[in-house]
Amino acid sequence: MTMSTWLVQIAVSPRCTRLFTRGLLNGHALHRDLMRLAGDNLGDQPRKTAGLLWRVDEGPAGLQLLVQLNTPPRIDALPGDLALSARHRDLTPLLDRLQAGMRVRYRIAANATKRHGNATPEKKGKLANLHGADADAWWARKATDAGLHPQQITSTALPDILGPTTRDRHNTPQTVRHGVTRFDGIATITDPDQLRTAITQGIGRARTYGCGLLSIGPLSEPR
Repeated sequence: MTMSTWLVQIAVSPRCTRLFTRGLLNGHALHRDLMRLAGDNLGDQPRKTAGLLWRVDEGPAGLQLLVQLNTPPRIDALPGDLALSARHRDLTPLLDRLQAGMRVRYRIAANATKRHGNATPEKKGKLANLHGADADAWWARKATDAGLHPQQITSTALPDILGPTTRDRHNTPQTVRHGVTRFDGIATITDPDQLRTAITQGIGRARTYGCGLLSIGPLSEPR
């Protein structure tokens, strides 16, 4: 039996002021809030078990949260000050209709990174954020691996998202920051099974903190 996939669209209430810390989206706190949509007793990897992925989109009406998970969402469990409105739908029929050769529009906010190679000892092996043409090339590779052939890529650098606060070797608190690039465009499906896996599991790093959710929609062909 195919596992269902649900999408929740949340219009963020303008009264909710705790989403941002020092002007940046607090992905760590928001993740905790959105996990309330999933069930309890999810084991050692609750986000992965719930299939929770999310993204913040900003439009004329304000901030919108797109949240995806593999179980019917518990909308009533959301914090009262977060959602101005929330609606959900089952994405499974859309995923079941995917076919090779189908042209789609896509959007993903991703943490495009690579590991430092020839660098100073303190940087070697650490992750570096990619920008511009390097970020586009990163997405082209990831899209191909995900069963998509991108015919158009428009990339937009977004503000960093804050992760958890950790402590360095001097016991100084440091808040992890994840770089974010949004990729929009048009692509042709080359492998529907790989694409379904990429949509349900997410792409790239920082999936807990608002990266990796790939959204697609059929492209209306001109008449």
